[in-house]
Order: sequence, then C-alpha cells, then structure tokens
Amino acid sequence: MLPQQNLGRVPDAADWPAIRDLLKSCGLPIEGAREHLRHFLVVGDADAMLACVGLESHGGSALLRSLAVAPEARGEGLGRGLAAQAILAARGLGARCLVLRTETAADFFGLFGFRPIAAEQAPAAVRASAEFRGACPESCTTLMMELSSGCRVRPALAGDMPAVLEIYNHEVRTSTSTYQDAERTLAEQLQQWELKQDEGHAFFVAEDAAGRLVGYANYGLFRPREGWRFSCEHAVYVHPEWRGRGLARLLLPALICHARRRGFHTMVGVVDTANRASMRLHEAMGFQVAGVMKQGGFKFGHWLDVAFVQILL
Repeated sequence: MLPQQNLGRVPDAADWPAIRDLLKSCGLPIEGAREHLRHFLVVGDADAMLACVGLESHGGSALLRSLAVAPEARGEGLGRGLAAQAILAARGLGARCLVLRTETAADFFGLFGFRPIAAEQAPAAVRASAEFRGACPESCTTLMMELSSGCRVRPALAGDMPAVLEIYNHEVRTSTSTYQDAERTLAEQLQQWELKQDEGHAFFVAEDAAGRLVGYANYGLFRPREGWRFSCEHAVYVHPEWRGRGLARLLLPALICHARRRGFHTMVGVVDTANRASMRLHEAMGFQVAGVMKQGGFKFGHWLDVAFVQILL
C-alpha cells in the first residue's frame, strides 16, 4: 500500500474512449466521469488503457471513483498504487473527507482506512454526484475516509519498531489501556512484529505527512486452542499528541478488513471500562460489548473492570 511515485498521468480528451471502454469492461459506471477527467490518473494510452482512477471534487469533500485495472495488468499493484495516489491527490485538493461506492471492493479499500457508512451520511455535495443519483446500484457499499489528519495507513516494517515501542511504553507507564506494568524491550517488540509476519496477521502503522509514526494497530489469535482459530484480538495505540484526530478510525478499518480476508469470523477487543474514549470509538466502529469482567484487572493500585467488545466480520 505504499504509493508509487509518479504512477500514471493525467489523461487528455483523446484518452476518453479508451477510459470509457475500460470502465465498461470492468462493470463500472461512466456517468459523470468525462466531466472530471482533469482529476483522473491513467496508466497506458489510447491504444492500450491498463488502469485508471478518478476524483470528483465537491467543496470540502471528494469522491473517489472509476478505479479499474485491465485483466492483463492485474496482480502488479496498479490498483493499490493508483488508489494511494488518489488519496494523496484528494488531500491536495483540500478535501476533508473522501467517499466512494463499491459493490465488490469494500475490503480492498478498507485496508487504506476507509470505513462503511450509510449512504445518507455522505456529505450532501457528494450525494449530488452521478454515482449517488443512480449510476451506482443501491446495493453498493458506501465508504468514507477522514483526511483531516493528513495521515496514511501502511503495513509496519521492522524499522518502525522503535517508534512503536515508544508509543506502547508510554501507555505502560501512564495508562490502563494496557495492563502491563514492565516496559517492553525493543527485542520483545521486534519479536511481536516478526510473529505477526510469520502468522500472516496484520500490523499497521499510521504516519503523518512528514513520515513520522503516530499510531499503530495489530491483531492476533484471541486464544491459542483450535476452537478459537476464527477469533482474533486487536490492539490500537495512538501517540499522545495525536489523540482525538481520528487516527484510530483509520487504523481499525484496515485491521477489520485484513482479518476478514484472512478468514476470521470475529474480532475482539479488551478495554478498560473507564476508558470512555476507547469504548465510544469501538461502538462507533460497530463493536458491541459482549460482556464485562468485574475487577478483572489491577494496575496503579486499583481494581479495574474489563469490557470485552466484539464485532462479527
């Protein structure tokens, strides 16, 4: 999901027939696309159009549309690269949020941080677009990503672990978001990352426009025995200076979509009930409280009630 720099080009009017044919061949609507070609990116030419993506700017919001890749060009990362470029372009247009509609690619876009919303929750200016006025079937899923933070989500690398460790150990020292008392070592943090890689479980980070790591999220098995193999448990941590800016709302959708694609049936979170911000976040993301363990934790000299929040994938 790393953006490919200089991927694609802005099309001209002569490219429209090839773009139209590509969209039709992929089962995507063409209504309204031609009027927004100046905000499209394409890979290929009028004789061989391989991929495209488009944006519509609607005041302080934007619509991502027309992400299509020709069959012969699939598997090369063009779709991921163009989607990432479109997100960056939407920020460049000054959009505070980015909306899209899809029938088949909700999990693909979820890995970038898009989350499902009801169609009527989309900004009014976006709802006036062709895609909301009949070009897309009512069965489409509507997704939205907040852009105001200026951050992006990407898979974690080994080199990210010192910054991840700094965020986590701050929570160890100062909060009940983790019930660990002893600070984690860098070797332990690297071991956790390597385990996620080996088991195919997600480990995502959020970084700001300057490339600074400001949050992270991951998941693993909820319990080790075979009967729990379709249940996973997640964790989300945000740098203290970045709380309240919507980073968890970028990270959690990526985790949820990754886990669903890996075949998990449910995702669980273990939350201190006194952490009202986390409880509200999980409720907003579709989690429900499955149960509360009274005085199940102990930290800073106090007994702590523990909520198990759950979402079916």
